Amino acid sequence: MSVRSGVVAAGFVPAVFVLGAIVAGCGGAAAGTTCDDFAAQDDAARGETVLSLLEPHGISSRDLESYRVVLGKVNEYCGLRAGAARESGEVTQNNMQPIDAAVDWDSVTH
Repeated sequence: MSVRSGVVAAGFVPAVFVLGAIVAGCGGAAAGTTCDDFAAQDDAARGETVLSLLEPHGISSRDLESYRVVLGKVNEYCGLRAGAARESGEVTQNNMQPIDAAVDWDSVTH
């Protein structure tokens, strides 16, 4: 291994560790996200919130089917409907309940 490769590798490992710690921290925060909090987010933030729920339950963030199932369950649990009502962030139920409760995690494929 060249000196340059060693320097790059040495910088890469701490960067991955820091990123992993940040993502791991997001899971705890997302689990406490309420329906009101979720509805107030834009679509991109909602997607990130749902992704951060998966890993603590042993589901890869690359598992798109599980992502779709969880997103649908959260939208249903919070009463977020398709179209303008969903985009406006109007929650019709479970306003102050954590979105993590929307999913029977044992039934989601891993």
